Amino acid sequence: MARTTLIWDHQTVRIWRTSRSGASLIQEGEARDISALLALLDSAQETFQFGRLLVYLDIPALDHHLERVPKMAPKLQQQLLVQRKLKLYGDEERSLASIEMGLQGEATHQFYFISSLPHEIASAISGWALRNGVLLDGVYSLPYALTCIDDSLVATDAQGVIHYRGLGDAGYLIARDPAGILLFFSRLSAQDLGTEQMDSSARRLGLFVEQEFGANPQFQGHDAIENTDDATTVSLLSKLKLVASLDLVPHGLRTRQRIVKFRHRAFACLCITLILGLYLTIPQINKKQTLELDLSELNTLIQVETLEINQVRRNILENRQYENVIQFSRGRETLNDGAPVPAPLLIMLYAFSNALPQSVELDTYSGSIDTTEGLTTIEMVGRPLTADLDLPVEIKVMFGRLEKQGWQFSEPTVAFEEANSRSRFGDARGRLRKFTISFTVQAFTQPGGIS
Repeated sequence: MARTTLIWDHQTVRIWRTSRSGASLIQEGEARDISALLALLDSAQETFQFGRLLVYLDIPALDHHLERVPKMAPKLQQQLLVQRKLKLYGDEERSLASIEMGLQGEATHQFYFISSLPHEIASAISGWALRNGVLLDGVYSLPYALTCIDDSLVATDAQGVIHYRGLGDAGYLIARDPAGILLFFSRLSAQDLGTEQMDSSARRLGLFVEQEFGANPQFQGHDAIENTDDATTVSLLSKLKLVASLDLVPHGLRTRQRIVKFRHRAFACLCITLILGLYLTIPQINKKQTLELDLSELNTLIQVETLEINQVRRNILENRQYENVIQFSRGRETLNDGAPVPAPLLIMLYAFSNALPQSVELDTYSGSIDTTEGLTTIEMVGRPLTADLDLPVEIKVMFGRLEKQGWQFSEPTVAFEEANSRSRFGDARGRLRKFTISFTVQAFTQPGGIS
């Protein structure tokens, strides 16, 4: 991820965009105070949109000094440093960054390197970052950060060494002990390189180190001046892992920055989680939709098959209704002379016998059907059960009733057999006992056929 590195060196401000591949200068300007710096940051933010910002500065308001602290509990050491701060700066509110130097000096003391910056400057930079949603990685001392680049340097001289490290318009003489540990440094202007002024600054730095640590580091001379370009140096600065105690941002503001950093990381994790969730969920949703579609198709197929089954059941019921008619009609397509009496004779017998008077007993009934002529010959033989019955009148009423029912028949022939004189039926009407009725029934003709 690209990071923006801001270097505020006295009145010059340079903004670099750094990444793994290197560093490139994106904007340069001047800032005499914090207000001018914030205005420059606002204009740069509109153009480049900072995501993460790392600040290194070396301005006159930034103070560096050494503290010799007796070996005691860490809490007591912090209290002593606070007291010395009040004695040195008074009531001025300042941000302190301290680190134990790790020198093998006197056993009863420890050396601390102290960086001090007015609180309002560090607070203004941190506040600007919070307002603009920029993740501030810290505000650090530029000179001290340059000395950390050369931590791997080990002096070959038994008394230590003073070497040069430059960046931008200025450079620094750095004094180290024989083990390569930083002792102190001094600032030089670019025009002082290779001149008597540079030698004078090296002698003053050596004298200060001798007074503080009893060491006499040797100046490497003008031939040992490093010729590294600014982009390489800025790239190394952006990759430094400085401890939190060197951050000049006040503790409360650092806490707010950590909260902002946590929110940024939480947002990134949430986005990744959502993307993974969608990536894993979308195939399941598609599979569910496919299964629902297949289920819908199966339901439709089941409904179609159910309709077909119901139709088959209805057809079966209809066939069962026709089965009796088919069984009845089987073998009756033609009527031969010797064929059994068909069912229509029974139907006519039922109709004609019901039409007879109730007091008449039917002895015999015969009939034949002529299919060619469409005629049926009927002969009935019967007798009355009482002498009070007027047979000619009742027989005439019978045929009148049948005619009203729609039967078509010829004029009936009625023959009576009188009783003998010794019969108990004495009068003339009573002697008409046994009778024979013969007539023909014609088929009912309808348009288009005979029924």
